[in-house]
Amino acid sequence: MQKSALNEHSGSTDHTTACSLNKQQLAIKGHTEKAKEISSNKLESQLVVVFDMAKRMIPCHQFVGQTELLRALKAPDFISTDGIYRHSDSVDDMERSVESVLLSQLDAKIQESEFIGVIIDETVNITVDKKLIVYLKLENRGKTETCFLGNFDVDDGTAKCIFAKMSEQLQKRGVALSRVLGLGSDGASVMTGNRGGVGTLLKTHSPFSTQVHCGAHRVALVALDASKAVEAVAAFKRTTTSIYSYYKHSATKTKRLRNVALDLNDDDMISLKQPCAVRWLSLQRAVDSIQLNWPALVTQLGKEAEGNAQALGLHREILTYQYIAWIHTLADVLPVMTKLNLVFQKDDVNLSMIKPMVRASDAALIQLRDAPGPAEEKFLTECQDGIHQNVKLTRADARSVQAFKNARERYIQHLIDALHERFPDDTLNLLSSLDTLLNPDQYPQEKESLREYARQAIDQVAGHFGEEKVDEDGVVTAPLINGSNFRRDAPAVMTALLCYGGLRFTGACGVLIRDMAEMYPEWATLAKIAVVIPVSSVPAERGFSLQTRIKTADRSRLGDVKVTRLMRIASCRETMDTMDFKSAATYFNDAKKRKK
Repeated sequence: MQKSALNEHSGSTDHTTACSLNKQQLAIKGHTEKAKEISSNKLESQLVVVFDMAKRMIPCHQFVGQTELLRALKAPDFISTDGIYRHSDSVDDMERSVESVLLSQLDAKIQESEFIGVIIDETVNITVDKKLIVYLKLENRGKTETCFLGNFDVDDGTAKCIFAKMSEQLQKRGVALSRVLGLGSDGASVMTGNRGGVGTLLKTHSPFSTQVHCGAHRVALVALDASKAVEAVAAFKRTTTSIYSYYKHSATKTKRLRNVALDLNDDDMISLKQPCAVRWLSLQRAVDSIQLNWPALVTQLGKEAEGNAQALGLHREILTYQYIAWIHTLADVLPVMTKLNLVFQKDDVNLSMIKPMVRASDAALIQLRDAPGPAEEKFLTECQDGIHQNVKLTRADARSVQAFKNARERYIQHLIDALHERFPDDTLNLLSSLDTLLNPDQYPQEKESLREYARQAIDQVAGHFGEEKVDEDGVVTAPLINGSNFRRDAPAVMTALLCYGGLRFTGACGVLIRDMAEMYPEWATLAKIAVVIPVSSVPAERGFSLQTRIKTADRSRLGDVKVTRLMRIASCRETMDTMDFKSAATYFNDAKKRKK
């Protein structure tokens, strides 16, 4: 091509027009990309609003009001109404998009966890539908996490129905039942029954699985068993409940009691608490409030006793030596059981905590049985000649006082016996053996004593996980670990863990999984199993509380899928800073066309 031709073309109208069009195309492209960016930012901001509403349990029909508030506050992405969705279907789609991200994350965590623990419980919601809630305990490089799987409708409360629903939902997430090695529940017979409980049905698919009765439920049952065994404690609870009801339903009476408390103490009264019928440990809060308000109660009920049979009856009850003595005795005893219960309500509770905490509580109760605690000791010192806080007590004769002492001793002994019955050593053998082997904090300091210390635990664990299982139909399941190698490596592994210094159960399991898996695979496998065995079903209880806060009387028409979605978002660990809203926006854009 000649240079003259190029020069001639560069000055032509066609060339000038083409260059102008190219600049226009670039400008249009830039404007389009900017518009897409603005639209994307607006969508992500709306997803943030939907996420926050679900976290705070705000009904989705208030989404428009939330966006209008943001517009009034001149939030950049909400100043213009363009691109702001208003239709309820769009809000539902945004919730689904957020849930899709969370489910994708859950699936990834499930795949990373070689073994899985399952926590299940059943209840009835506000519309009297039978529900089954399921949580998964997962492990990744020695770290555990409890994740919400779902809250599902079940046709009935039979073990077969519960197991079928649990299996169905696990399979939807790609979980083979053989990977489920721990099952945590509230200990109801439908869950733990030897002949046809859910745990027994699970063993047909996962022979190495272990079922655990929730520690928190056991502690509550310990206190309940003891209270039923001693009538004096049951009578104390009835009186305390009657006092709560007497003031609960009358603002006038409560105000008069508060005024008396102010006159006596120059301080406002502590609100009276109700002993819950199904949670015996709630009695501690009721006891604390009665103890602080007792002088005001005696004064005010005494004034109201004339012409009021109920006030007269309550006044007579709280003036007895037995009632005030039980207040101070329970003020010492109940905190022991409450502390044990709270241990099993921790998010990071593991099987290593069972034995030491139960033994510590047992020792504390024995001490209280044999000698008064601080609160009771103070009462005995101040109560002289049947007078306490300048109030003459009734039935304070020597015979009545001795009767109280006998009932007190029986009650605490029943607590001790119930504690042993609910946490028997023979049913915790496997869990105790895992704790013995994987908790260096309990190892003897002399390395020569390690083999003898761990001999029984090694036999127990190797016998359970290191031998093949044969079911009634002759189907053989291969062992999870090589029993011979496990026994051979025991001294070396335990010595190595001891040398780390300061390791406890969780830390030791992490070291075995992350650092020793290649050298000692059997022990790493054992650690992976141990950390996913749930010792508490408290997450399920919290899940039902969350369900109650979401599906209220005003929102009783919410369906099963919707409630589960909202529960998943509300209970997830993600925050507005960590949630992947870009991925949620992608899910949203890939969904159907929607109205704005």
